[in-house]
Amino acid sequence: MSATTEAALAQHGSENLSKSLSRPFDLALQCGGCQGLDGETQSMRPPLTRREFIAASGSTLVVGNLLAADHSRSEFFPPAYSIIPVVADGKWIWNKPPPETGYLEPREFDVRVGIQMEGRGATNQIVATTPAPVDFPEQRITDTKIDRVGCQATLRKVDEGAGQLLMAAPSLVKGRTIRAVATFRATLYKQHHGFAAQQFPQKQTVTRAARDQFLGISPGIQTSDKQVRQLAQQLQTDHTHPWEFAHACYQWVWEHIRARHGKYTSVSAALRDRVGDCEERASTFVALCRSVGIPARVVWVPNHNWAEFLLTDKAGKAHWIPAHTAAYPWFGWTGAHELVLQKGDRIQVPEKRKRQRLLSDWMQWQGVRPQVTYIGELIPVAEKDADPGPGRRRKEENGRWDLLATHPLDAKLRDGRRARITPTRVEQ
Repeated sequence: MSATTEAALAQHGSENLSKSLSRPFDLALQCGGCQGLDGETQSMRPPLTRREFIAASGSTLVVGNLLAADHSRSEFFPPAYSIIPVVADGKWIWNKPPPETGYLEPREFDVRVGIQMEGRGATNQIVATTPAPVDFPEQRITDTKIDRVGCQATLRKVDEGAGQLLMAAPSLVKGRTIRAVATFRATLYKQHHGFAAQQFPQKQTVTRAARDQFLGISPGIQTSDKQVRQLAQQLQTDHTHPWEFAHACYQWVWEHIRARHGKYTSVSAALRDRVGDCEERASTFVALCRSVGIPARVVWVPNHNWAEFLLTDKAGKAHWIPAHTAAYPWFGWTGAHELVLQKGDRIQVPEKRKRQRLLSDWMQWQGVRPQVTYIGELIPVAEKDADPGPGRRRKEENGRWDLLATHPLDAKLRDGRRARITPTRVEQ
C-alpha cells in the first residue's frame, strides 16, 4: 500500500472500523473527518462524538447494536463474463512480450468508487460497502480522498488483496440524499518478468500464511473434489515440475472448458459440464494448482478475472505469476492495463460469518429500503494534448463496468462486443 493511501486510511480511522461491525456507528464515529449535510468538507476536524454524529445527521435516534436489530440486507454481485478473445493492437495491448522485463509502460487513471442513497421513507441504522482498489505491484494507488454528504465513511483493507469503502448513517428520511465517494489516482502497469521453469526448484516450500489462504477450499472452488483430484493427478503424471504443471493446467482449461456466458456455477459444475465463462475457467485453474500444493488465487478486474499461482525461485523470492484463462491468451505475463478490484477468493469481511469469493456491493438497513446507487468510474489520464488511450469505464446499475466508447479503439478492447449478463441480486 502506498504512503498516500496509508495516510488516508489512518486519517479516516480504517483500522478501528475494519476490526468489527458489531457496533458500526460507535466505530464510525472514530473516522477522522466528516462532511455535513451541506457538503462542506471538514477533513481535519477531530472525530465526532456519538451526540455530535446524531445531531449532524438530523436524527434523535439512539443507535444500538445493528446486528441484533430487525433489519434488511441486499447484496449485489457484479458480472464477470469476458470470454471473447481479444485481438491485440501491439500498443495499448501487447501481442507479444517485449524484451524488457519488469512492471512496464505505466499508465494513469482517475478512479471513483462510491455509494449514494436517496430516502424513500423512514430508514435507520444504515451501513453499506462497495469494493475499492488497493495497492499491488502492478497497481499503485495515490491521491486518495473521500467526499461525504450526510454520513460517515472510511476506506478499509479487509484482506491482503481486497479493500472497501464503508459508509454509515444513523437515519435517512424521504427526499434526503446521503453520499460517500472515494477518488484515487491509479497508476497501472503491464508486466513481463521473463519467467521460465529453470528459475524455480521442483520442490517448493510454502509458507504457513500462503498455505492457509491459498491452498484451501474457497466458495465455489472445490479443491478436494474428486474430479479435481483425478484430473490434477493425470496432468501431474507428465508434468512433475510446478511451472510445467501450471502451464499444463492453463492449456487444459483453454482446450476443455468451452466458453459460455452465464452466472457463476462452481468448479465441480465446470468440470462436469465442460463449460463456463472467465470465472469458472480461472477457478478451475486455481483448484487444480491447489490440489497439488501450488498456492493460487483468482484476480478480479471489471467484468473479468484470471488466475495467479505462487512459486518461489532458487534465490528464495516468491512470485505471483499470472495465468490468463479467458479473453487474453497470456501465461506468465500481462499485456494490458487493468484495474484490479480484488485478489483472492476467500475474503473475510466483518459483516459476514462465511468467507466470500467475491466482494459485493452490500448494504444493511432498518425500515424503508432507500434507493441506492453504487458509483464506479475509470478515466484514462494523459498529458495535455496527448492521447489518453482507450478504456474509460463506468459502473452501471447492474454492476457492470461498461466501456463508454470515448476512444476509437474501445470497440477492440475486452468487452467491446460484450454480452449483457444480468448479475445476481440477493435480498433477505
